[in-house]
Amino acid sequence: MPVFVRNLALEHLVEDGQLKSDEMLRMYKDSRWRHAHGAFYMVHTLPSGVEFIFRAIRDGDDVRILGTDTHLGGRCMWNAIPFFNTTPKDADALTAVVACTNIAQDGVFVTHLVNAAVLPELKEGDSITMQMVAFPFVLESYDSREGYEKAYAVNPDSANFPTLLTDKRIFPLNFMLKHDPDIPEDKRNHQLKDDVIMACGPVLEVRQAPLHDEGHKTPFFVATIATQFGHLDVAYTEEMLLGSPCKKGSYLAFSGILSADVAVEGYENWVE
Repeated sequence: MPVFVRNLALEHLVEDGQLKSDEMLRMYKDSRWRHAHGAFYMVHTLPSGVEFIFRAIRDGDDVRILGTDTHLGGRCMWNAIPFFNTTPKDADALTAVVACTNIAQDGVFVTHLVNAAVLPELKEGDSITMQMVAFPFVLESYDSREGYEKAYAVNPDSANFPTLLTDKRIFPLNFMLKHDPDIPEDKRNHQLKDDVIMACGPVLEVRQAPLHDEGHKTPFFVATIATQFGHLDVAYTEEMLLGSPCKKGSYLAFSGILSADVAVEGYENWVE
């Protein structure tokens, strides 16, 4: 999964387009270790609640880092049924991207699973609990649902999103375009990224996250919206937000990526 620098105001950790190696090493050394069926996740949590998760395996007597994820802890918990593995073929064994439905099976979303390897082998139809957060690429705020509909209707060809979503909808457009059986094989665009979703919903609350550390000056914000699957935290910085100010009662529409931490409710597996 990408490291979400912009959404989480982490620019101070980047130099020449790369995460600063000395900062990553410091976090790695100060991480809490989590068992994952023969592998490990090392988690370093900033005061803001942002988590840096290092995916690692044993390599002889050493530990080899396969990659790094970012996540944001929170209270938005969903129960979902994974039904399709859409993890890229070149991804490492500790990474997972899955399409899920809910218990009612009236919707579909695609998400990255953080700490995926802590899960046991799932049987068809098994549900799992996941703590959810969204990282938008494009984020628009409106005064109301009516404002969102009106803005789209005025000029849909120039809208930031290709379709008007129904209320509280999460829509994995790319996944649907690639895997819809009603679309002929020669008409499908297999280069689309499965993990990009669109979503919209009313804002239930907005909070400014604590700063990452004493020397950090740039905050980020978390808006909690209502969706068809449950409440969803949306992480963004002020400069990303298009439209009206985002506050309780606003209406958000965005495209981006979902992150789901599955190391919850008995699967924490911390190394003591």
